[in-house]
Amino acid sequence: MKLLPACLYAAALVLLSSMLSLPPAEAQPSASASPARPKDLLAPDPIRFEDAIARAGAELLQQAGDQLGAEARTLVIDPLIDANTGAQTASTVRMGEQLEALLRRQTPQWKPRPLTRQALADKPLLLIGTLTPVNVERAVDTVPDAFRVWLTLIDLRTGRVVAKQLDRSTVDSVNPEPLKFYADSPTWHKDRTTLGYINSCQVNTRVGDPADPDYLSRLPGAAVVNEAILAYGAGRMQEARQLYREADTMADPGDLRVLNGLYLTSWKLGDPQAARSAFERIIATGLDTKRLPIKILFQPGRTSFSPIGDLPQQYQLWLDTLARETGRADACVRIVGHTSRTGSARANETLSRQRAEAVQKLLERSNRALGARLSAAGVGSREALVGLGTDDLRDALDRRVEFRVVDCV
Repeated sequence: MKLLPACLYAAALVLLSSMLSLPPAEAQPSASASPARPKDLLAPDPIRFEDAIARAGAELLQQAGDQLGAEARTLVIDPLIDANTGAQTASTVRMGEQLEALLRRQTPQWKPRPLTRQALADKPLLLIGTLTPVNVERAVDTVPDAFRVWLTLIDLRTGRVVAKQLDRSTVDSVNPEPLKFYADSPTWHKDRTTLGYINSCQVNTRVGDPADPDYLSRLPGAAVVNEAILAYGAGRMQEARQLYREADTMADPGDLRVLNGLYLTSWKLGDPQAARSAFERIIATGLDTKRLPIKILFQPGRTSFSPIGDLPQQYQLWLDTLARETGRADACVRIVGHTSRTGSARANETLSRQRAEAVQKLLERSNRALGARLSAAGVGSREALVGLGTDDLRDALDRRVEFRVVDCV
């Protein structure tokens, strides 16, 4: 066999080497392959609240329009919430209003409608969103340096997420004061239904993923609750109570918005027995889930209760009911005190423990048999839900005592 000349041999080696280094041809996706998922979203630098919502909303609608095309659809907004408390706030309401206006301008083929059972029957697009105070450094006892915005669009024809967007706004441009219903409620609202909303909205889903199935199944009940909250805010207590009763037949048995609504409307209508009965259900739900997020609120820097309105009388009913029902359940409860983010960490630890001990004494006075089954602890401001340190209605929930069911030892 003849040998190749040296120059041809070298050329052949170069050609072979280049052929071996070529990347493999891209495989063609099969008809059943899932759509490509986008990279994880990164939050941009915080800007003024209205500008952040405009930026996030425009990008969300652009994504959705690219995927869904120009077909005429109904779009429903499930009222946006604070993800730490589950409450609608002044700024989450403003957020929804701004997004609806943007929707009318940018995607006129999608007609916004209120969250009602009739609107849900059309299998519309569903917009959900959260607004949450965050600290980039994740430092304990440090005030938030931004509010994180999550927006998610779900197609109820498929039950899947079709668009998501993440953004951040500056702290001083957000008003986290809760709406009246949430401010008046005896608990804050991190129940299964609210957690399903949050899980569908935030990092637990990506584009193409199914939304939380429990959240979707409870949407008809959520629509009635939405009507009830609006009626309550407008002072139409009889109408609100009827709507909460209707929602009670549709919602999850532990839906705290429903139970709080039944309690509040009964109390406002001068029906203390019905109010007590509703509060007993709140206690039963908490004992079952081992968490009683009852929010007994305190004056700034003190161990005395907030004196606003008839709260002292309501607190007496709450503590008497809690003492009686906890005694019947033979449960053990840790009373946990909290403070807002003002003052030193050491002073807050002491104050939060003193608040818990003050409530412990009241419970023992109501039911002496509970003495061995109650304990008190303070966590200062480490578990602040708002964390602004303003010591007003915006962060009232940070100055609270709550109850946790623990194993008896």
